[in-house]
Amino acid sequence: GFQNIDRSMYEAGAIEGIRTRWQELIYIVIPSMGPQLMFAAVMQIVSSFTAGTVAQNLVGFPSTDYKAHTIMTHAFDYGWQRFEMGYASAICMILFIAMFLCNRLIAKLLGKYMD
Repeated sequence: GFQNIDRSMYEAGAIEGIRTRWQELIYIVIPSMGPQLMFAAVMQIVSSFTAGTVAQNLVGFPSTDYKAHTIMTHAFDYGWQRFEMGYASAICMILFIAMFLCNRLIAKLLGKYMD
């Protein structure tokens, strides 16, 4: 993303009065990297819901006293171990709505930096 920033923008910023690296970051770098920031934010939101797999691989399933129990392992437990598919799909639907709302919030915040 940094390599896609046009060098002439730094020169124009210096002419316009940008003197510090902090001002370069706020006024040149972040606005120029809008699409990359959007992609990274969406990927991090989606991958945060797979943390249950990491916990499952580290401590096993179910963990001792459910110490490594995440919302995804909770849905897995109710869906595939206890066969309560309605409850598990309700959990997953709530997670989907939360993920969708987070993505919309990030899109709204970073929308001013998009082309």
